[in-house]
Amino acid sequence: MESTVLHIDTAKDLGPVRRLNSVGGGPVTYSFSYDASAYFKEAKIPFSRTHDIEYPFGSGEYVDVHNLFPDFDKDENDPKNYNFILTDEYLKRIEAVGTKPFFRLGSSIEHLPIKRFIVPPKDFKKWGRICSKIIAHYNEGWADGFYMGIEYWEIWNEPDIPNCWTGTDEQIIALYEAAATVIKAEHPSVKVGGLAFSSTKCALVDSFLNHCKTNNVPLDFLSWHAYVRTPEEAAENAKRVREKMAEYGFQDKESVYDEWNYAMGWGPELEKSFDFHYTVGEAAFMGAMMSTASANGVDIACYYDVQQVMERVWNGVFAPGPRDGQAGKTVKTLPGYYALKYWGALYGKNVVPAACDNPTVYSTAAVSEDKKELYLLVSNFEDKAGCGLIPPNSVSLKFDVNGYCAKEAFVTDSYGNDARVSVANNELYMRGYTVALVVFAKN
Repeated sequence: MESTVLHIDTAKDLGPVRRLNSVGGGPVTYSFSYDASAYFKEAKIPFSRTHDIEYPFGSGEYVDVHNLFPDFDKDENDPKNYNFILTDEYLKRIEAVGTKPFFRLGSSIEHLPIKRFIVPPKDFKKWGRICSKIIAHYNEGWADGFYMGIEYWEIWNEPDIPNCWTGTDEQIIALYEAAATVIKAEHPSVKVGGLAFSSTKCALVDSFLNHCKTNNVPLDFLSWHAYVRTPEEAAENAKRVREKMAEYGFQDKESVYDEWNYAMGWGPELEKSFDFHYTVGEAAFMGAMMSTASANGVDIACYYDVQQVMERVWNGVFAPGPRDGQAGKTVKTLPGYYALKYWGALYGKNVVPAACDNPTVYSTAAVSEDKKELYLLVSNFEDKAGCGLIPPNSVSLKFDVNGYCAKEAFVTDSYGNDARVSVANNELYMRGYTVALVVFAKN
């Protein structure tokens, strides 16, 4: 067993804990048949991103603009031409657990050879006006709507791949400008951004940022995706995004990493990645990813994806539970859930520096304003051979933190999920893949 020291400096304040345990999908999914509401509350999930909801095609009812406004030729100012009913219910379930929708305006990914909805709209400005009416419905009560105060409105998703956009780069930039301009003019308090790029290296990122800068197009956040094998790959993407934003004068805007998960690759090995998502290795990976995002300028991160339609594919958080008589289907937690829960325990505190020399140990420490509470999320993760075939070495982790003593820890590893353990002599043993939450008391 390796021995290492983790140093925590409670004197230096790095700002509030960032909202990095957000997810794709809401708490009640699969046509309202699976309900994870209690778990959402427990983990303090801050945002639910509404992309690929009730996949495929939003089941013809949910979230996607073409579902909310089915006939593009009709009058966008007439409430009768909108179909809000099931999306209303879906968003109400998100709000009920204390989570906020992160609303994606656009269409879900399409894998079929015939593309139906990811095509450029006939009239970009009209499409933008429709989006503005959707915001009015959910934030201003329009069309018998609500006052949800949804802050983040994301335009489109992954226009740099053919399964999400059939138009040109110039067209998606023009569509963004048309929508963002009318949205900020009519709803100045909301945040608008995009384009949820599938790659931070694509030329469209530069073209988009340059156009927004040159033409003074509203941009409150830049959103992007990266499926990776290691947190170091995610760090490279996060740094690249921050550099690009600074280059074009958007250094004060938010970086939103709103699709992430483990992927060994996109060939035959992808199936092995799906199996990995059900293991404790995924939980250790998730903890390491959130700590890495926190350290590299990411403001919001959304794990993809917790809907039951993604079960046995991307969902490493929830699985179907046993049927419960008349109550029907239930949800059970997978190891990855506890990484989200442990991060949620950090909220209401400020991040302080935490570091150690062992490259398999990833950590985020947070202290309360009165300095009486100190919480630490720590993970032991390494991808030696892909898909968890070889776990990292076990680690004996000694805490170096003046004025605090570790009193207990909650550990998810191969020995169990969320197991409460005592911590003696400010030392925690992490066996192979591990994610843990350590609670300290002030001396």
